[in-house]
Amino acid sequence: MRKIIFSFLILITVAFLGTLQSFSQDMPSEKAALSELIEEALNQNPQIKAARNEWEASIKVIPQAKSLPDPMLSYAYFGQSIETRLGPQRNKFSLSQKFPFFGKLSLKGKIAKSAASLFEEQYNVVKADIVLSVKKAYFSLFWFDNALRITNEEKEVLQRLAKIAQRKYETGKGNQQDVLKAHLEISRITDKILVLKQGRKGIIAGLNSLLNRSPDAFLDEIEEFKAPELKLELKDLYAWAREFRPELRKARYLIEKNEKSLKLTKKNYFPDFKIMFDYIDIGAGSTTNPKDGRNSWMASIGINIPIWRGKLRASEAEAAIKIKASQEGYKNIENKTLSRVNELFFEVKTASEEVNLYKYSLIPQAEQSLKASEVGYLAGKVDFLNLLDSERMLLQIKTGYFKAVADLGKSLAQLERVVGKDLTGGTGA
Repeated sequence: MRKIIFSFLILITVAFLGTLQSFSQDMPSEKAALSELIEEALNQNPQIKAARNEWEASIKVIPQAKSLPDPMLSYAYFGQSIETRLGPQRNKFSLSQKFPFFGKLSLKGKIAKSAASLFEEQYNVVKADIVLSVKKAYFSLFWFDNALRITNEEKEVLQRLAKIAQRKYETGKGNQQDVLKAHLEISRITDKILVLKQGRKGIIAGLNSLLNRSPDAFLDEIEEFKAPELKLELKDLYAWAREFRPELRKARYLIEKNEKSLKLTKKNYFPDFKIMFDYIDIGAGSTTNPKDGRNSWMASIGINIPIWRGKLRASEAEAAIKIKASQEGYKNIENKTLSRVNELFFEVKTASEEVNLYKYSLIPQAEQSLKASEVGYLAGKVDFLNLLDSERMLLQIKTGYFKAVADLGKSLAQLERVVGKDLTGGTGA
């Protein structure tokens, strides 16, 4: 009876483990999505955080720039009192406030606002660079993952071919050299797998640094990337780059800031104002005057006299030259941007055509060639070396296809970086 119960428990346990294993195999493993990696980088990358803090700090400068300077309160003690008809002067309190010429404070606030916009666009530049680096790492991992998958599949095919060659040799229909060639090819594939795994680890370490993770943090397989069907016009890319590229926006804000600085220097030809108020403490005297000991006060106004015109003209000339320099800088960035857009446009176009060539021509032909070689080898019409060449060619073409897809993704990511705009609507990944 005990043996029956024990056997029954064993059967239940085996059935449960089998069900558990089947369930675990059916559960889809979560793959790393590009959008999630980008979002994590934007939230966690320390370089982005630093750039954002600099931008936020520059915003705090705006209210400072357009505020009046602090008033000045001063005190004077008469060591030797000055006698007046109302009594001796003992203490003097003074309060003064400086007022810049009309419009100066407003211009200073606008200059600070343009400077904050410069920091904002620099923040956008840093974000765009980090996102581009994440995308490049993602597409590199996409290639490594698919290359590893294909290479492992090819290894299984080679192992099957090695068994066929072994059976043919054992039955006298083949030779030992075919068996040795098959095992040699398997060893070569095994070595390639090790190299691919090591390369993948290096890419993951770089990506983890962008995500502010530990270099050894685990990263699952990359989500599948489908090459998008792109319908891009070069003139549209030029227009988008002029409008959205953060470097060009930053250059425009620099021109704007320098133009306002020139207006401010012209305001320096006009005087600033200073209003003062004095209160004098007068001690009691020995007179019979009913106002004896009464304190006194006075108000006054002053202006600075901008008579050193040479200094002012030099300051104005400096501001004008800075405008010209920033305008030339903008033109230089614009020329480089449009040239890069043109280059990447045709690079993306060529990469897209290459992907289609692999997908619709080279891979089907290589697969047909391998099938024909395999049938011919089994029939004794094709030698084993030709069969291995067909297998090797299919492996190279398949890995070449995914390399072309990854290159297309990288080129498209660089084009989006230069243009400053998403060109796929998020459908590419």
